[in-house]
Amino acid sequence: MHKDMWIDEARQLAAQCWCDPETEDRVMDPVLCEAVAKRIANWMDTAAQNQRNTDYYRGLLVKCGEAIGKRAYIADDGTIAEDVLCAKIPELVEKGFYILALSGE
Repeated sequence: MHKDMWIDEARQLAAQCWCDPETEDRVMDPVLCEAVAKRIANWMDTAAQNQRNTDYYRGLLVKCGEAIGKRAYIADDGTIAEDVLCAKIPELVEKGFYILALSGE
C-alpha cells in the first residue's frame, strides 16, 4: 500500500485546519494544505503498516498459544479466556524450555 491511497482523506483532514476557531479567520492556502495533506497521508500509511505488522505478529503468538494449549488461555487470577492470552506466551515458553533443560533434552 502507498500513501496515495490516503491522500483524499488526508486532504479533508488538512482542510479542516482552516475550520478551527483559531484559524477560521484565515484564507485557506491550497499549496500549504496540499503539503500538510501529503504529510498526513504519510503518517496514515505508517500507522496502517504498523497495524498490519501488529496483526501479523499477534497472529504468530496466537498460533503459539494454540499449540501450547489450555495454559495459554488461563489468566493469572485463574479465569479462562476465550482467546489466547498473548502476554502469557513468553512465560509459558520459558517454563517449557526450563522443564526441557531439567529433563536433559
